[in-house]
Amino acid sequence: MKSNFAASVILYHPQIEDIANISTYCTKVDKVYIYDNTEDKSNENLFSEMDNVSYFWDGENKGLSVRLNAACNRAISDGFDYLLTMDQDSSFLEENLDCYFNDILNFSNKESVAIYGLVYDKENIAVKRDEVSFIKKDHLITSASVVNLKLFTIIGGFDENLFIDGVDIDYCFAALVKGFDNIEFQNNFFKHSLGEPKRKGSITSFYLYKKNVMIHPPVRVYYMKRNMLYLEAKYGDVLPEIIATQKKAYQRHIKRCVKYSDSFFKTLYMLNLAESDFKNKIMGKITLK
Repeated sequence: MKSNFAASVILYHPQIEDIANISTYCTKVDKVYIYDNTEDKSNENLFSEMDNVSYFWDGENKGLSVRLNAACNRAISDGFDYLLTMDQDSSFLEENLDCYFNDILNFSNKESVAIYGLVYDKENIAVKRDEVSFIKKDHLITSASVVNLKLFTIIGGFDENLFIDGVDIDYCFAALVKGFDNIEFQNNFFKHSLGEPKRKGSITSFYLYKKNVMIHPPVRVYYMKRNMLYLEAKYGDVLPEIIATQKKAYQRHIKRCVKYSDSFFKTLYMLNLAESDFKNKIMGKITLK
């Protein structure tokens, strides 16, 4: 089983706990491709005790899509069938990962599956071995996804117009357009958090009333807005219902980010810039003056 799978993780200013996360899956695969987006220094020394690691660092933050494409293409060149893609803050219980790989290899229609995923939780939850179940999804998050490398080139890889945000959504939508499935196993789990809510006041309450909310900084709001417009233009005609649902989800989150932002006017500015850049076909990494 092990020889069919490689893994990749994209780092950005990794901490000790992030290295510990990698140790939960590095022994379960033959190769781990580590792409480090940290700009100021190499972290290669952190992986000296991991024999199956290939570490790549060029002093640039190239985002997600470029690195994911590099990892997939390298895994294909090295003869792997599947690539497990991980965020640095995600980890597995050993039995969960064993079952995950086994369920993929035994999946009845695996030649038609572009990508597999699991349910995530901020705590470790043991796999339910006696309840193997799955559903088809519009999209899956990058972390703990397993890419079917035999379909990677057919699907077209990850869209490098997207620096961050929506990279995983785009790949899954591209797979749907090609007639492939995105499968999530409902009985299996990995540890992952989308971030911790913070107590924030909103501009509509003059920041007096506070509640726990999940928001992102202005630059992330920029990517969310611009990339939402890009996805809508790219898939609106071929996946109209899915795009409508995804657009509403983006809009709700963007509205919350604006409402509870500590930098209200900067966030509005970044939203306007996102629309302007999209109209002018400025994609990839934002360049702020």
